[in-house]
Amino acid sequence: MRNDRRRLVLIALPFVLAIGAASVALAARSAPAAAKVSVTEREYRITVAKTLKAGTTSLVVSNRGKLTHALDISGPGVAKKTTGMIAPGKSKTLTVTLKNGTYKLWCPVPGHAALGMKATVKVGGGSSSAGSSGGSSGGSGSSWA
Repeated sequence: MRNDRRRLVLIALPFVLAIGAASVALAARSAPAAAKVSVTEREYRITVAKTLKAGTTSLVVSNRGKLTHALDISGPGVAKKTTGMIAPGKSKTLTVTLKNGTYKLWCPVPGHAALGMKATVKVGGGSSSAGSSGGSSGGSGSSWA
């Protein structure tokens, strides 16, 4: 009896493993990879593409400045997401699902948005185009949305 059970397990095992591997491969193939978009922060500006495509997007946020920064984003379907604080010379990734429309990005460190650390990105038809943002159009820097 014991040998029969062992033989059954040895026969069934390759089939179970093959089905599991096929399921994992199918799932990986059907889930599109997130688009990666570089965002650079430094005193007192944010550089990011001005237009992006809709879909799952990983914002790779690099702090190239001398001060600690962070990145917040809001827009259609994204109430407000944040990277948290990013030390100088460090990076963090923030993954969001973008829909057609306009998104606002800003540094929530008090005073930074007011000094120009904010950007507007349009999501929709067309390809991504590079750009940067700056300026000082008011606000406390903690809730530019």
